[in-house]
Amino acid sequence: MKTFTLLTAVLLFTACSTKNGGNTAAMEVAGAEDAAAVEALAPAAQGLMDMKDAPAPPPPPAPDANAVIPQKIIRDAVITYGVKDFNTVKSRIAAVVSKHGGYIANERQQNNAMEWRSELEIKVPSGKFSDCVDALVSGVARVDEKKITSTDVTEQYVDLDARMRARQETEKRYLQLLQQAKNVKEILEVEVQLKQIREEIESAKGRLQYFDHHVAYSTITLTYYETFSHTNPQAPGFFERVGLSLADGWNNLLALGIAVLSAWPLWVAIVFIFIFIKRAVRRRKARKTGIGAATNVNP
Repeated sequence: MKTFTLLTAVLLFTACSTKNGGNTAAMEVAGAEDAAAVEALAPAAQGLMDMKDAPAPPPPPAPDANAVIPQKIIRDAVITYGVKDFNTVKSRIAAVVSKHGGYIANERQQNNAMEWRSELEIKVPSGKFSDCVDALVSGVARVDEKKITSTDVTEQYVDLDARMRARQETEKRYLQLLQQAKNVKEILEVEVQLKQIREEIESAKGRLQYFDHHVAYSTITLTYYETFSHTNPQAPGFFERVGLSLADGWNNLLALGIAVLSAWPLWVAIVFIFIFIKRAVRRRKARKTGIGAATNVNP
């Protein structure tokens, strides 16, 4: 069990020595996880009992407690204003962004009869953030909204970096165990732990890169628009109203004529009914006349 005890001590000591001072929580988490991982690898370590004792590698040097940690601050701005010449302002904004070393990450433009509006997501180096904001609002008569926010992510960044370094040290120890494994079972047990550790390392790296990018490049959300005025038409005069009335009457007469013509099947049916009724009335009168004449002849 001597070799197993030595490996356990090295893993725990390495994980705990990767961070000090204000990141005690990160050390405790890393140390606890490494201890659990070593216990899970107990069968693999048992297979190393017959190996020759070797001196443990020295732990990595502890970071300087007096070292100054650079602040990680994410700065954002939201700006909204109206303009008089949409296309001219669009060109000016592109020139301002390019001058300050930035770029337009996203753009959305909406045009209608009442308004032209454009929304821009601008990325600019954090060192030129304030100058770029001032240049974008320079010469604008009225700014509807201007909001600047700063988010300090230093603590999150340092804690995440410490956790990643602890995982990297643990990965090195697992690689040493992998080289000393004697059979397939021991290799598989070590590789399972290595896979989990490496996934955590990649996740931490991605999060750190996200922080680095947003700290290095500030975000400016700029919205500018141009509105178009529409005057109400003047009410028509007396003679103009008379002319409009005559025109409306003529149009109504034409519409009535068209409606009458379109109902021609109805008129045809009415004519046939009229003829039928007229003939029926004549026949009835003729019968009455014939009956009266016969009565007069035979008293």
